[in-house]
Amino acid sequence: MPIPRRSILRRLRLHLPATSLALLTACGSMQDRGRNGPVNPVTAGSMEEAQRFLDAAEQALNTGDKDAALAAFAAAIEENPRIVRAHMGMTEIYKERKQWPEAEVSSRRWVEIEPRNYEARYTHGYVLHQLNRLVEAIREYRQALIIQPNSPEANLNIGTAYLQLGQAVEALPFAERAAQLHPNHGPSRANLGVIYAAVGNHEKAVVNYQTALELMEPSAELTLNLVESLRHLQRYPEMINAVEALIRMAPSPDAYERLGYAAFKLRDYDRSESAYRSALRLDQNYYPAMNGLAVNLLNDYIRSERTDAAARQEALDLLRRSLQVARNQPRIVELLSRYGQ
Repeated sequence: MPIPRRSILRRLRLHLPATSLALLTACGSMQDRGRNGPVNPVTAGSMEEAQRFLDAAEQALNTGDKDAALAAFAAAIEENPRIVRAHMGMTEIYKERKQWPEAEVSSRRWVEIEPRNYEARYTHGYVLHQLNRLVEAIREYRQALIIQPNSPEANLNIGTAYLQLGQAVEALPFAERAAQLHPNHGPSRANLGVIYAAVGNHEKAVVNYQTALELMEPSAELTLNLVESLRHLQRYPEMINAVEALIRMAPSPDAYERLGYAAFKLRDYDRSESAYRSALRLDQNYYPAMNGLAVNLLNDYIRSERTDAAARQEALDLLRRSLQVARNQPRIVELLSRYGQ
């Protein structure tokens, strides 16, 4: 394994598909007991007034005035705290604005009114997920799956949340189910690939990464994940092809360093050295490329029957610089000790 590697799990963008909420109006019972004590009975007059506020909120939404819509939804809730449409409407606006704490309050109240509503449970889980309250999000997704076991998005997101918690084994069955339910959904395939890689099944990871790349607009993150799994499988010609695609898409020190590694494994030393130098031109402190280039130069030194003093000296300088950037590299210390005498 090259020295050292960033975690593959941090490279993938999470795909958390938003749900499309139906616009429903539902009134609850005539009495409610809220978090702050008893709520006044809902009278026929207050029902009519609540509906007028809902109508005003809809008109405001039609004109794009989200602030007025929020105010009208809040007024409707004052008249009837169990009016679902108002809680839904506020949740959607807060989600659009990425005001996640406010969205959490609105979606939680929706769940309290309709605990058996899939959309309520899923939406609350999604909002909790955005707040990085992963354990709570998983709990809500599980409730959503009790109501709709074949929900692709709930299966996908619960798998993603488990992965974020570092629990890839727990994530796997949900990710597999999401891909089974929606086989042509690129994000599901991409997330499943990451989870397979996390449990060490790189063969299946590659299959799912490649499928995702066919289904989605290729991204640097996803392509780099594919490169990593090909590296684990020692499929170096394919790794080079994938890295070349990555470089065309987004040249980066990471990409050139992987190219240098794969070329070295294929004994294409000139190409390997060139790739490592390209990485360092992009980031002179990128120590994995320093290490890779140093190994190439030491290889040149050995092939010259230890007469290429310039190659040896440059290699030693690179190894020392690498240790200045990242001290905890026992292998680099060992190389310096061996060739620095």
